[in-house]
Amino acid sequence: MNAESTLVLRWSLLLVMAYLIQVGFLQDFRPLGVHPEIMLLLAICAGILGGSSRGAIVGFFAGLLNDLLLSGSLGISALCFALVGFAAGVLEDSVIRSSRLISMAIAAVGSAVGVLMYACLSQLLGAHSLSDPRLWLIITIVSVINGVLCLAALPLCRWAEGLGLNSRAY
Repeated sequence: MNAESTLVLRWSLLLVMAYLIQVGFLQDFRPLGVHPEIMLLLAICAGILGGSSRGAIVGFFAGLLNDLLLSGSLGISALCFALVGFAAGVLEDSVIRSSRLISMAIAAVGSAVGVLMYACLSQLLGAHSLSDPRLWLIITIVSVINGVLCLAALPLCRWAEGLGLNSRAY
């Protein structure tokens, strides 16, 4: 098995496991009625570790899986997560020296942008997402939770990227 197929297999396994956690556990874990978005977090972490193209690819497939959970139009999450994963990779590339705090900040800001972008695109397609009075609460909670969960997700994404499980080097 060559290195590229191993990479695809590892990322696929991680995406499926994250999806099962999202569906099986995190749908019921709702602080203030909001569940974490770990599929979005994986797209961001892929961008942080693998660069903009890896973030976009992982984000696209994570978004497609996420769209299976939602009742909206298929592809909105895929587009949003791909763009956020790409942007996370661009941001990480522009940082001179990465640290855990910078990775957490990128995850938190990327999560906020991803949720807001999803709401905007849903609004364009007929949903009333932007008029939801809880939108800012949702953005805040998802950003904070994903910022913290970033510390656990990055080592797993390092493994998927073939960099080992060393969680100290981001």
